[in-house]
Amino acid sequence: MTTARVIDTQRLSTLAHEHERELLQFLHDLTHDLSNDLTHDLTDDGRGIELIRHEVAKVPFEEVRIDPMGKILARLGSGKHVVMMSAQGAAETAGMLYAARLIHELGMYDDFTLWVANSVQTLKEGGVHPDCLLLGEPTNLCIKMREGTTEGFLSESHPLVEAAIATYETLFELPPILSQSPWPGGPMGLPTIGFGPGEEQQGMPARHLLKAAQFYAAFPTMFGEMMTRQ
Repeated sequence: MTTARVIDTQRLSTLAHEHERELLQFLHDLTHDLSNDLTHDLTDDGRGIELIRHEVAKVPFEEVRIDPMGKILARLGSGKHVVMMSAQGAAETAGMLYAARLIHELGMYDDFTLWVANSVQTLKEGGVHPDCLLLGEPTNLCIKMREGTTEGFLSESHPLVEAAIATYETLFELPPILSQSPWPGGPMGLPTIGFGPGEEQQGMPARHLLKAAQFYAAFPTMFGEMMTRQ
């Protein structure tokens, strides 16, 4: 297990739990009803967009773009290693926005630039050139190894996968479950992993969302460390 010296896992866990009620309320507001599938896409009635704007304003992003359809592209930090996180649904959007809050409130800035989006299309249109993509999707907190620049599926020795494994082990003191999964229609050639709370068609325990938010918050630092060692 590789532990980043700058990640205080106890403080991160404590702060995430302090935000639990607020995080779940935000997700409840986005999805209207907590009994619904919390991994579905955001509503298109305009209310979801305003909720997102309100949450984005709580984080001192250096750059924020939100289009009329509610697509987010927000930047935190200006370090060497560029990480893109793209959320597939409401749960992952909530987790990633609160991860950005955790990074800021705990001062977890390192040599990385973090871009947060809620659509891969935003990545294609935004002129961002990240080193990797962390796709927020319902994986039941498992790490899905997707595609690499030339090698097809990523292997466990790829720095992106190593960073994901180290992040998981550092936070939760358990080895993660790994699997390979094809990337349907994404930005070809960009090293990509999938990670997120809940399972498709199965709903999502609240504890999953807290764990995912912590993972999203710690991952950029861990990825930067792995890249520095290359």
